[in-house]
Amino acid sequence: MPLGDPGDPPRGPVAVIGDCTLDVTIAPSRPLRLAGDVPAAIRLGPGGQAANTAVRLARRGVPVRLVAAVAADATGRLLAEALSSEGVELARLPAARSAVVVALLDAAGERTMLSDRQTLDAATAGEALAGVRWVHCSGYALLDDAAADALADALARLPPDVRVSVAGGSLPREPALAGRFRRRLARAGVDLVVLSHDEAVALGADPANTDPARTAESLADLAAVVVVTAGLRGSAAAVGGRVLVEPATATAAPTLDATGAGDGYAAALVAELMPATWPPDAAALQAAMRSGSALGALVARVVGAQARVAGEGDRG
Repeated sequence: MPLGDPGDPPRGPVAVIGDCTLDVTIAPSRPLRLAGDVPAAIRLGPGGQAANTAVRLARRGVPVRLVAAVAADATGRLLAEALSSEGVELARLPAARSAVVVALLDAAGERTMLSDRQTLDAATAGEALAGVRWVHCSGYALLDDAAADALADALARLPPDVRVSVAGGSLPREPALAGRFRRRLARAGVDLVVLSHDEAVALGADPANTDPARTAESLADLAAVVVVTAGLRGSAAAVGGRVLVEPATATAAPTLDATGAGDGYAAALVAELMPATWPPDAAALQAAMRSGSALGALVARVVGAQARVAGEGDRG
């Protein structure tokens, strides 16, 4: 159920930390040819893992603040205007230029990304977290060695009643980087971790195992709640020594663009867990996973990381 209905308990804002990008989405009409010219459908739109999550939260009625490096350039102005139109408060961190990501889509809607992200100013980011009830951090921010340790320290200084979640980051299979990421999760005192199957494998899960339940269970040491998403295999959560499984949302519509589907899952999950006790009981967590699965499936069936889906009405 969307938040913001009459009778809901008061909520402070959620702060989302991470990237806010201009996404260039390219769907070639045929395989690329080296030094050749291939017709393609090319779209520009706002994106970035943190911004996608913030926008989906705002559309569910959650007051949200995006903490991101956005420059005062033409791209930054476009991104700031898009966020404002969604009701997202932008806590703008300094940046030499605004970030841009190119996403190449294949025939199945899967994407390969080329990214020009910007490093967050961790000190300024920490200052932007005052007064929030929940902080959701993009995994990319905790993978950036230039600022991630300082950011983890800033998260660790939050009041104990502020929940901290981390999701995504396209973590590569580099053991040294995975070790640093694990240490930062522990250092930050993260309450909830959301990972794709590939990210879970990068953190040590068995690559031969495709069962999200077993994968989540194997990474239960990462946080009080660990959720693993696995596309058509559904998702699973490890919490309090138990494992909960949520089947994928069934739909006949084809996948058009997987960009932002995981961010939609994370946004719905956080929105539903905000009023829950912590750690959440099985019923609350199962319902949150179901909501995440439903939104993620819808997002994968539209082109553009922040394209509106059924149930997301226009503001006003």
